[in-house]
Amino acid sequence: MIDFLFLDEGLCFSCKKERVYKYKLCKDCLDKLDYIGNKFDLSGNTCYSLYFYNDFMKRLIADYKFSRNTSLKEVFSDMIYRFLVDKNLTDFDYILASPSSKKTVNKRGFDHINLIVDDFSNKLGIRKLDEFKKIKNTKSQHTLNRLERGENLKGAFKLDKDIKGSRILLIDDLITTGNTALEIIKELKYMGASEVVTLAICSESSIN
Repeated sequence: MIDFLFLDEGLCFSCKKERVYKYKLCKDCLDKLDYIGNKFDLSGNTCYSLYFYNDFMKRLIADYKFSRNTSLKEVFSDMIYRFLVDKNLTDFDYILASPSSKKTVNKRGFDHINLIVDDFSNKLGIRKLDEFKKIKNTKSQHTLNRLERGENLKGAFKLDKDIKGSRILLIDDLITTGNTALEIIKELKYMGASEVVTLAICSESSIN
């Protein structure tokens, strides 16, 4: 795993040129993001999305996930933390980072959502649900149609822990059709969770 080091930590974590304004980003980079901060229903479950998945957000996430600019975890962590505190969304028993398979983590070199959650869960004083795992190597969702996406994820997740009556906050980077979140929620509720609230850093317009 590669951590990008800055000669001046006061510089934007994205462009690395201008001074930090908010969320470790400069004002110019922050202005390129399309904030929505909306709440919507996902098949009877509450879901929040912070930003629209525009071109700049796509580049920001790709830089983090695929170019291994792991310092960007602080950008996404700050965004989520401030939103949760501002909206008073902190009354949860567990936080769950949407899990990747071992194959994906080994290929990428790090668990990208888990790093983000690590960065803010302690500040909120909420335990992570580390026992929830992805046990199936699935195909990339973006390569499949809507029906295939649902089939692709069946039986992909497993939890070996008693969570009866627990309220759980599920964190992911992107929500499109919602199939991944719904499959995770299905397993959590089967294991006894009373409520699962999903928060995605960004979403496509079709889900809102």
